[in-house]
Amino acid sequence: MHSYFDISRFWLLMKLELFKSRRGVAMALVIIFGLSFFLGMIVDLAIEPLTTSFDHYENYAFSLLIGGFILSSLAFHGLRNTLTRYQYLMEPVSAFERVLCMWLLSSLGWIFVFTLTFTFYTLFANTVGQLLFSHVKFNAFNPFSDQAFVTMKYYIVCQGVFLAGAAYFRGYVFPKLLILLIAIAFIALIITYSIMHDVMLADYDTGEECNLETMPDVKTVWTGAKFFFWWLLAPISWVLTYLGLKDQEV
Repeated sequence: MHSYFDISRFWLLMKLELFKSRRGVAMALVIIFGLSFFLGMIVDLAIEPLTTSFDHYENYAFSLLIGGFILSSLAFHGLRNTLTRYQYLMEPVSAFERVLCMWLLSSLGWIFVFTLTFTFYTLFANTVGQLLFSHVKFNAFNPFSDQAFVTMKYYIVCQGVFLAGAAYFRGYVFPKLLILLIAIAFIALIITYSIMHDVMLADYDTGEECNLETMPDVKTVWTGAKFFFWWLLAPISWVLTYLGLKDQEV
């Protein structure tokens, strides 16, 4: 493709991907809301009868993140096997349009659709829950609350990692990526501990209380890690996704 972006072509790609994924997204929402209602609310209140107040923010955060990560790992489904890969890559769209389309659908699109449907679900769940547990106060879910916005921010940052995984792995993307992330986290933990071991134990030699937050070296590492997470992780993931698709085209 000589043109990186064409609005009419991009719009046709969006409609095509929406048409292909409509059933999968609908089934995912039904499963998520069913689990949230029976396990996240009914069973939880039955096991803890002393609960007097219930809200949906924990269920919202867990469902938005896990459901979105699974859907993101299923992006670029045409690359999964040899029979469909050539047909998928020969579609008259650029790699940039593919990445932008799947990012919009699996990040902002998923947040909008899930938050909207989850809000209506909580109205139903609170009504039924009040009938079953009259002693419990069911708080209304506010999609514009700070708790909801924090969850959305974490999802937008982390979702790119699973989108990149979908561009490189050809099957079982979600479990493969989880194994890779666990391995990377384990290696990073070992390296960090080996570097900061003497610093973290220095206060014990002097008999003073060890407070990691006040140690300059530890604070610098933590500040750098937060900067990388909030400002670099998502852009790097998007670039890797684009490069992965370009490599598939070659």
